[in-house]
Amino acid sequence: MWVILRILFAVLMYGAFKEARFNAQVNPMHGDISNAFWVAVVVFLAMANGIVWAPYFAEKVSDPLTGGTINAEYKGDTGILLRAIRWFEKRHASAAVRWLCFMEGCRRPWLPTAFAIGLNHTAPGSWLEKVYATEVFKFNNAQNCLKAYQALKGHGIDPRPHHNPGVNLVLMSHDQEIKDTPATVEVPAAPPPPPIERNKRIKLGM
Repeated sequence: MWVILRILFAVLMYGAFKEARFNAQVNPMHGDISNAFWVAVVVFLAMANGIVWAPYFAEKVSDPLTGGTINAEYKGDTGILLRAIRWFEKRHASAAVRWLCFMEGCRRPWLPTAFAIGLNHTAPGSWLEKVYATEVFKFNNAQNCLKAYQALKGHGIDPRPHHNPGVNLVLMSHDQEIKDTPATVEVPAAPPPPPIERNKRIKLGM
């Protein structure tokens, strides 16, 4: 819907601008109010374009900074397979959860929920862990991508760089090694200060 509105308002604004320019050349300042009308139409359509295009540009500008922290996994789905996955997950039936997640992932690979849950229930070093981690790393949740990155490193795979700059920052900060606290440098004690001679010209009290 947003795409249709963006195209529609852009085309209308272009047509109104051409009409206003043509009318200004044909009827230049002869009391004809059509010039003012077309200018008003162009201004109105410019505001409409700003409204429909603002979310797009705002997402493009803010996503590198906030995308990795606000794009969480999809939790609103109530499909029968996901309900079964949640049911088995509450009963700690990891084997059933793993394969149901595999079926759900094959059925709808564009949703990250099944892959994220499956990754939490796979054995380290297994083939399913590699599959789930590869798919989880394609999405934008920074915490899940970090978990997938660590799992893939165990398989000798470095999936970086991620398409989301925010997730890349999280991975880079995790790779930085914490330096050991430097050893304390022993400094010799300073020699005692020399005695200060009292100025006899200064009288204390009367």
